[in-house]
Amino acid sequence: MKPKLEKISPNLFYSFAVKREITPYMDYPLHYHPEHEIIFVEKSRGLRVMGDNVARFEDGDLVFISSNLPHVWKNDKEYYAGNPEFYVDVYVIHFLPDALGDSFFDLPELNHISRLFELGQQGVSILGADHARISPMVKAVCLSSGFDRLINFLQLLDALSKIKEYELLSTPFYAKNIRKLETDRLNQVIDYMMENYRHEITLDQLASIIDMNKASFCRYFKTRVHKTCTQFLNEIRITQACKLLLNQALNISEIGYEVGYNNISHFNRQFKLLTGASAKVYRKQLLNIAN
Repeated sequence: MKPKLEKISPNLFYSFAVKREITPYMDYPLHYHPEHEIIFVEKSRGLRVMGDNVARFEDGDLVFISSNLPHVWKNDKEYYAGNPEFYVDVYVIHFLPDALGDSFFDLPELNHISRLFELGQQGVSILGADHARISPMVKAVCLSSGFDRLINFLQLLDALSKIKEYELLSTPFYAKNIRKLETDRLNQVIDYMMENYRHEITLDQLASIIDMNKASFCRYFKTRVHKTCTQFLNEIRITQACKLLLNQALNISEIGYEVGYNNISHFNRQFKLLTGASAKVYRKQLLNIAN
């Protein structure tokens, strides 16, 4: 998985690109592009990396992303085993900031949309009542055509610019300095961590991936991701542990070992640090929601 500049194929008949994909799994690498992106993951689950943020995503994930913020959705391992019960259904809209004309979004009637573009520099996860209202609008844009598609698109941007229930994902500092990121090298490291988090991973191993010594690698990673490599790896492991807590056949210790912790006390400390609750309490909350 190499983070790279993605080229969005233009469509001569539209000012913006839309697509609906139904696939066995998400196979995009960590990537970025000059287009803004609206993505509605109607069906799929796994890990989402948005800038320096790592989190689980589930069916219904709805995110707005401004230009050049690296991101990737990576499915749980079940999706890669060929089981037809696990598949991806996703709606995506891409558009350049000047898609409708150089000064279109500077019009007085559209000034409020500039706030959306600013928020999107960190990646915006839309939640609650706003999610319920906006997700059908994304589908409407993708499934319509001609003038109707343009009108639906403008209504969607208007709705997104007025959201009140949302979460900003990446940190502001990361987003503002993203062009300094050496995405190809960094992605090799992130990919290795996401593929091997269940096993012991040392800083020497990670440093060797991009031919650095350990001290140089630690400085390199922190200046670009704005957290230590260990913190980032813990986030990957704990987000996966949150998923496994729904499996009542596994006890807390088994889950800790499954996501790469050989010391259960350390797992418990990291879990509470990142979620604000113990694994036992978090499991109880999850099961109450599920039931």
